Amino acid sequence: MASPQLTQMEKKRLQGFLNEMLRAGCLKGFKYFALYLRGREELICRVLNEPMSPEIWSYYASPSSEKSRRGTLSFTFDSQASLPRNEQSLIMSASTQKSLSGYGFMDIGLPPASPSDKDIDLKDDKSTLFLIAAYARYSCPYVWVRSNHERLVALSRESGKEKQKDSPLKLKSTAEWKQRDTKLWDIIAEIVKLCMYPAPLNPFSIDFKYFEGLPLVQRVIATGAMAHFLQKVVASGDHAYNARVFDDLGEITRSHFKDLQTLVRQRRLQEIEQASPQYPVYNMQPQDTQFYNTQQQKQQTNYYQTGPVQQPLPTSGYSGQYQSGRMY
Repeated sequence: MASPQLTQMEKKRLQGFLNEMLRAGCLKGFKYFALYLRGREELICRVLNEPMSPEIWSYYASPSSEKSRRGTLSFTFDSQASLPRNEQSLIMSASTQKSLSGYGFMDIGLPPASPSDKDIDLKDDKSTLFLIAAYARYSCPYVWVRSNHERLVALSRESGKEKQKDSPLKLKSTAEWKQRDTKLWDIIAEIVKLCMYPAPLNPFSIDFKYFEGLPLVQRVIATGAMAHFLQKVVASGDHAYNARVFDDLGEITRSHFKDLQTLVRQRRLQEIEQASPQYPVYNMQPQDTQFYNTQQQKQQTNYYQTGPVQQPLPTSGYSGQYQSGRMY
C-alpha cells in the first residue's frame, strides 16, 4: 500500500513542477538567462557564458590591491574558472542512467525526448543552451546540455561523444529531488552558476531596460508576472541570493504599481470622454432673417389651409370727419 501512495505523491510533485515550468517559460526580462517553453514537459534555458559589463572589465583592469575590495561587486571571483570540467564530475554515467531509467535491461539510459540538433536555431557562441525536462516516464526532472558541450565538459572517448551529449548532468538540485522539494529556480540558479564565469551573486538579476521599452499595458502585465515569480523565489527557502533578489523585487513592484496607476488613470479619462453627451449643432442664422422665414412659412400654411388671409385696412385718423360731415 505504501508504493501506490508514493507514486501518487511523485505524480503530484511532478505536476507542480510542470506548472512552474509553464509559468516561468512565459517570463522575459532576466539579465543572465532566457527561457523558452517547448512543449508541456520541456523548457529551454539559454545562459550567457560570460557577463559583458563595465563592472567586469574594471575589475580585470584594476590593480591587485583593489581587487580585494570587492564587497559591492555583483559577481564572485573566489574560484578560478575550471572549464571544461571532468566528464565523471558533470556527466551522469551510463550505468547510473540505466538503473534510474528502469529500462537497463534494454540498454536504455536517460536520453531526452529530442536530440540536441533540434535546437540548432538557438545556438550561438556567446551562450549555452540547457534543456530542463520533467518527463512523466522518469518521474523527476533532469537537465541536458544542448550546445557548446566542449566548453563545459571534456568528453574523453571519441566513440561515445554523441551518446554522452545526450546524457543528463550531475546536478545537486536534481539529485536531491527525492529528498526535498526541489523547485525550478533551484535548477536554474545552479546551471547559471555552472555556466557563467565570473558567477553572478544574483542569478535572477532583472534587466530593467527591457521593461522600460515595453508599451504600458504589456509592461504592467510583464512586471506583475516577474514580481510574482521573485516572490516565490524568496519565499521558497533561505538562499544566498535572497537579499539581492529582494532588492530587485522591491524595485520591480514599485514600477508595476506606478504603471498600473497610470493605466487606470488613462482608462478613466477614456471612459469619461466616451460617456460625455454629444450636443447637437444648431445652424445659427441672423435674427431678422430667421423671423422673416418664420412669418413666410406661417402665411404659406394659412393659405393652403383657409385660403388667402385678408389683411385689415389701416384705419385713418380722419375717418370721424367724413362720418360727421364737419370740416375744421
